[in-house]
Order: sequence, then C-alpha cells, then structure tokens
Amino acid sequence: MKTKFLKMVLPISILMLAVVSAFAFKNVEEKALLGPEKGWLIIPGNPCSIEVDCDNSPNPAICTGVFGGMEYVARGKEHPTGPCVKVLYRLF
Repeated sequence: MKTKFLKMVLPISILMLAVVSAFAFKNVEEKALLGPEKGWLIIPGNPCSIEVDCDNSPNPAICTGVFGGMEYVARGKEHPTGPCVKVLYRLF
C-alpha cells in the first residue's frame, strides 16, 4: 500500500515543485536590467559629492564623469546613506 501511494503522490509532488520553482525565479532574470541609476563621482578628498547618470546593466564601459577638467570613475550607493561602492556602467 505504501508503494502504491508513493507511485501516485511522488510524480505529482515533483511536478508541483517544478511549477513553483519556475515562477519563483522569474523576477531574478529581469532584475539586472533596471535602467538608469544615480552614480556619484569618486573625487579624492570629496567622494560621493557629484551626481551623474549611469546604468546598472553590465556592459564593457565603466561609468565616468568629468569634474574640473578631469575624468573620474562614478560608483553607486547600495543604501542612500552608505558609501559609494557599487560598480555602475556607462549609460548608452
């Protein structure tokens, strides 16, 4: 009787697990392509002070900005009050 019960319930359980898993990870793929994000120039002595527009979708060009005639790398903030450590990319 146990084997008859397992033969009937086990395939249904596996199918339900597959369906739930498919919908559980649907948003993970779309999350990487959010679009424009604020970046902050990393200027020696005054980091995270100048705001620039960057992108969070990975591409070969790192986000930079010009201030005072010099080009600086821009980084994003994980939290509004946190440090600028998030790698951002050039907005195309």
